[in-house]
Amino acid sequence: MRRVDIVVPAFNEEACLEAFHAALAPVLDRLPYRFRVLFVDDGSRDGTREVCRALAARDPRVGWLSFSRNFGHQAALTAGLDASDADAVITMDADLQHPPSALPDFLAAWEGGAELVSGVRADTHRLGLLKRLSSRAFYRLLNTLSKVPVLADSPDFRLLDRRVVDAVRRLREQGRFLRGIYGWVGFRQASVAYSQADRTAGESKYGLFRMLAFALSALLSFSRTPLRFATWAGLVVSALAFIYGLYAIAQAVVFQVALPGWTSLAVLVSFLSGIQLLTLGVVGEYLGQVLDEVKARPLYLVADQHLPPLAPEHPDPGPESA
Repeated sequence: MRRVDIVVPAFNEEACLEAFHAALAPVLDRLPYRFRVLFVDDGSRDGTREVCRALAARDPRVGWLSFSRNFGHQAALTAGLDASDADAVITMDADLQHPPSALPDFLAAWEGGAELVSGVRADTHRLGLLKRLSSRAFYRLLNTLSKVPVLADSPDFRLLDRRVVDAVRRLREQGRFLRGIYGWVGFRQASVAYSQADRTAGESKYGLFRMLAFALSALLSFSRTPLRFATWAGLVVSALAFIYGLYAIAQAVVFQVALPGWTSLAVLVSFLSGIQLLTLGVVGEYLGQVLDEVKARPLYLVADQHLPPLAPEHPDPGPESA
């Protein structure tokens, strides 16, 4: 019987985990696979770790890893992939926005030959207007600037075949954008549409500034276009300055007219200073990424863990899934 690991990142999700497990366990019971559920506690400050321990005590399919501090959602997903030795891995969130009822569709696509199956939101009205528009603009910009195709409206609800997991594990870059990495590694890909539900409890951990930082990291990781933009901006400004210089010389030499310069000079200096600061900022962001890579620090540190070695054939899922 083929083995499938379910990797579930969790940061301050104490209020969601019991409901998530209660919804997931009956689905796993009906499917002809040997499952293991790996919760990755991303340095939570609430009782997430204790709930993971309790679930593992009741259900032998449940394992968990707990970070020494908060390393981020992408690091938590990476840790789950690193800990898995199954034939396939499914990644999903603990807040039930990724419905367990969609798992049979993912597995059917995998059995049909797909090596990477991505969940795509069938409807986005629950996201809110601002998030819908910003998400659409981000993916359009990213796919325009990058040579790597990134599927829009596709969060981290995915199934990865063993070959894909092994390929992703080889990429240890610090500025992790797994949605882009999945596009970069290639393999046979398919998508499954699903209806995203509301959060079971709590609130999203991705606020506006964190989303902007995530988007910036994605752009810098998968495109050199911002650097080229700085180069082209410099060339355009230099050309304009050269043309203006010729114009000023012609006015002074040919027409004997001295151009009044204080206002235009102030505007020109301010404009050039803005271009220089923008260029320095772009270069600084890339240098910062290079510095992070050169340090070669681990992507995460595990403080404690419990990993079931092998999912039993007929587990006792506990009273909540009976």
